[in-house]
Order: sequence, then C-alpha cells, then structure tokens
Amino acid sequence: MTSEHDDKPYICTLSEALQTKAEKELNEKPSKRRDCIRALRALTNTRPDIKFRRDEAFLLRFLRAKKFDVKRAFNQLCRYYEVRRDYRQVFDDLRPSQLKHVWQSSMDAVLAGRDKEGRRVLVFRPGKWDPDKCPSVDSMRASVVTVERLLEDEETQINGVVFIGDFSGYSMKQAVHVGPSFARMNTTILQNAMPMRIKGFHFINTPTIFEAGMALWKPLMSEKMRQRMHVHGDDYGTLHKHVPSSILPTDFGGTQTQFDTRAVEWMEELLEWENEFVHNNDNFGPVKKENALASDVIGVDPNMGLAGSFKKLDV
Repeated sequence: MTSEHDDKPYICTLSEALQTKAEKELNEKPSKRRDCIRALRALTNTRPDIKFRRDEAFLLRFLRAKKFDVKRAFNQLCRYYEVRRDYRQVFDDLRPSQLKHVWQSSMDAVLAGRDKEGRRVLVFRPGKWDPDKCPSVDSMRASVVTVERLLEDEETQINGVVFIGDFSGYSMKQAVHVGPSFARMNTTILQNAMPMRIKGFHFINTPTIFEAGMALWKPLMSEKMRQRMHVHGDDYGTLHKHVPSSILPTDFGGTQTQFDTRAVEWMEELLEWENEFVHNNDNFGPVKKENALASDVIGVDPNMGLAGSFKKLDV
C-alpha cells in the first residue's frame, strides 16, 4: 500500500543543539533515522484496515514520541487512527472554521513564545465555556486541531508541550458536563493517541470544585503524568518559576498582551492552515467499512457528561 507522499524525503530543520538533545533524550541517531522510518512504514502493511499517512516527516513524530522504539511507535500510530473510529463525533468533518466560537470565547490558545526549555505552552480556560452555547465535544474538537498544529513543528516534537489550565469562573455549570465519558475521551485522544511529549500541567485560579474534578481525572493518568501536575491556586509567582512571565499574558501576571487577543491570533493561524489540515484528516484513517477493526468501540453519552466507565490509560 503506497501513496504519492511515501517517497517525500524528510529534511531536518533542527539546530545542532536540538539534534544533540534528540539523540540524548529520544535515541534519535541521524545514521539510523531512515532505517527506523522504513521499519515503521513496513509495519503499516500489517493493518490493511487503516489507510496510513506514510511520509517520513509524519512517521518520525511517532518515533520521537516513543524514543525510537519502532513497535511502541507503531502501536501509537494505530491508536492515532483508531480513535477516529471510536470518537467519530470528534473527528468526522473536522474543520477549524467550524470551531471559531471556541477561540472567540477564549477557551484555549497556544502562547506565542516558548518556555525556557523551548516548549510550547497551551492554555485552556474551562471557566470560559458556556455549555448552553457550545457542546463539550466542540472543545475537544478544538483541542485536537490545536495539538495537530503544534505537532507540525519539529522543535515542539523534541521539546514537548506544557499545559496551563486557568479555572477562574469554573463552576457546577461546567462540571456537570465533564463526567467519566468526557475524561476518558480526552485522555485517550490527547495523551494516548497523539505523538505529543506532555511535559507539565499547571493549574491556576482553582476553585473548591477543582479537587472533585481531579478525583475524576487522576485515575486515568499514569504516575508519570500525575507527578507533572502542579496546582498554583492564585499564586502566579509559583507559576512563573515554571513558565516565565515574559511569555505569559497580563491575565496571568505576564508581560504579553491579554489572552483574549492571543486566542484570536491563534484562531487566525489555524484558519490559514485549514486546507492542509482537512487534507490530512479526511484522506487517511480507518477504512470505512462496518466492523473493520476487531476491537471494542468506546461508548460515549451524547452530552459527554456523568456516564461511562473508568479505565487507567498508559500515558
């Protein structure tokens, strides 16, 4: 199974320092890189039920995420496409232009700068979400688009991503819509299926109800992920020890423009990228055939709310 993109060669854009970091932290050796890509590509032939994107730069994301363990990279690559079957309400007809209301509400965006470790910073603000106007699945769809955009960048593939959750304004109005089904979907897609190096979670402006929500999410996370969680409350000083104020908006005690402005800028970047995103999302994935994959489909209630089951996920 080949495509016109299979022979598109990977061209390294990493600095010398990042190439050294990739070799030290991810086992990425330039002399072995192409052999590993070919081995991963060969494994895709064992899953005729999935139409894989197979160009070198794309496959390299999964090898980096799994430190060049080809078998583990292939397992994640399969999950990357399997979630498109299990959560069709997220991936079918996915378009950035259909999600402008999410970014216009300042629910999430990626900051313009990087932290001192070269990582991108993704901010999400659940308190800005109005469930009466925006279904919870739209926030998930917007997150998928955002992460896919981040993973286009080689530097981010190497350095990873840091999340900041601003819970100001978060209340039962939002919490009742974020039950086990939504939590499991979020973790399955963003932490298990996406080839993303998650390097930290920082939570600010956390209300009393936050702890109850964490009791829902923590069982779904590995110990490694739990150790990367930091709750700062309303103390921006402790946040700045991890994420410098020089890249943060004034909303979080930083020096950059307000987050509302950055959210619009991020939306515009995603809209400009829409044609490329749509091509990759629509032209690859599970073969559209009934019961094509021999695994259980994950059930999700229509409201993503207080229904579903827990299962610890390997992240």
